Amino acid sequence: MASEYFLLKQIEQLLVGINNSYWSLANHDPLVETARLKILTQHYNGHIREKAVLCLGLMREISALPELIMRANDWAEPVRRAARQSIRRLLTAENTLQFRENLPDFIGLLNCSRDNHQILVDEILNFLSRPDNKSVLFDGLFSINKNVARLSLNILIERRLFPQQQIFHEAMRNSDPLVRVIAAKYQLRDAQQINKETINTLLKDSFAPLKQITLQYIIDNQLIISCSQLSILLFDRNALVRQRSGRLLMEQDIDPKAIYLDAYNTPDSRVSKRKIALLGLDEHHYQNIIEIAERSIDERYSSLYISALKIIIRHKPDDARTILFSAICHSSIFIAKAAVRIFFQQKIYLTLAELQISLKKSPSTAHVSLYYSLARKINKWDWIIFILDNSNADNSQLTQEHIYN
Repeated sequence: MASEYFLLKQIEQLLVGINNSYWSLANHDPLVETARLKILTQHYNGHIREKAVLCLGLMREISALPELIMRANDWAEPVRRAARQSIRRLLTAENTLQFRENLPDFIGLLNCSRDNHQILVDEILNFLSRPDNKSVLFDGLFSINKNVARLSLNILIERRLFPQQQIFHEAMRNSDPLVRVIAAKYQLRDAQQINKETINTLLKDSFAPLKQITLQYIIDNQLIISCSQLSILLFDRNALVRQRSGRLLMEQDIDPKAIYLDAYNTPDSRVSKRKIALLGLDEHHYQNIIEIAERSIDERYSSLYISALKIIIRHKPDDARTILFSAICHSSIFIAKAAVRIFFQQKIYLTLAELQISLKKSPSTAHVSLYYSLARKINKWDWIIFILDNSNADNSQLTQEHIYN
C-alpha cells in the first residue's frame, strides 16, 4: 500500500502543472479510483503513464488489463517495461478468466514492432496452459467472443492439453463455423483420429465449406462412404458439395443424373428438392437439360422458375433478350427482380420502346420501380424522354424519386 500511495503522490505532483488541468479536473473523484488511473495511462506525459501503469499493477486491478496490454506497446520504453511488470503481477489463478478473454489483444501484440512481445505472450500462454488453468481455457471454446474461442481452440490442440477427440467433439458444438473448420482441419491432419463417427459428424455439419473440405479429404484418401449418405449430399444447396458427392457416387458406378431425374419427376418431391435436382442435372451436363428447364417455367413456383431461367439463358444466350423481356413482365415480383439482376449481369440493355411496353404491361407498382431502374441504363436522351413521357398523375411520385436519385 505504501508503494501505491507514493506513486499516487508523485502523479498528483506531476498533474499540478497548468497544462494538466484537463486531466486533474476530468472528474471530482479521488485519484485513487481505478477509472481515473485508467484514463491516466493515456496521458501525453510518459512519466505519468508509467506511474499510472505501475500503480494499477500494485493495486492488482485486473479490470485494467486491456489498458496495460495497450501500454505494453507504448512508444516509451519505460512505459512498456512498467506495463509488462504490472501484467506479470496479475498472473494469479483467480485472474485466469480475464487473461483468457484478453487473448486476442495479447496475440495482437505480436504484430506490433515497437518491442519483442514474444516473451510476454509466451508467458501468458504458459500460464493459461498450466494444469490448474487449462479447464478455463477449455471453457473458452464457448466464449461469447469468437476470437477468444478460436484462439483457445488453437492453443488447446497445439499444446495437446486435452485428448484431441474430446477437443474436437466440444469444438463441433460451437455455433461459430470457423471454430468448427479449425477443429476439422486439425482432426483431418491426423489419420489415427479419422473414423466413421468423425466423418459422419463433419458431413452432417450445416456449414458448406466444412463439408467441402471433408469430401475432398475423402476423395484424396479414397475412403468409402455409403451411397445413402452421398445421395443426401447430392441435394445440398452448395454446388461444390453436390459436385464432389456426385464424383464419389460415380466412383461407385452410380449415376447422379439418374438420382436427380428420379427426384425431379417424383410428384411428391418438394419444390426446393426439384430445384436442386434441376441445377444438379445442369452441373452434370445432362443432354436434355434445356427441355426440362423449359418445362420448369412454372408460374406457381418462383424459385424453380428462376433456376430454370438462369439455365436457359446460359444455354441459349442468343435468346436471352427475348426470354428476359418476358420474365420482367411476370406477375411475380420475385421473378421480375431476378430477371432484372440477370439483365445487369449479362449487360443486356432494353430499348426505349421495350421499356414503354413493359411499363404499360406492369402488373404492380413494384414492377414500375424495376423498369425505372432498367431505364437508367439506356442513353441519357432516351432516359429523359422516358421520364417525361411517364410523368403522368399515376407515376408522378415514382418519376420524381428516380429523377433525384
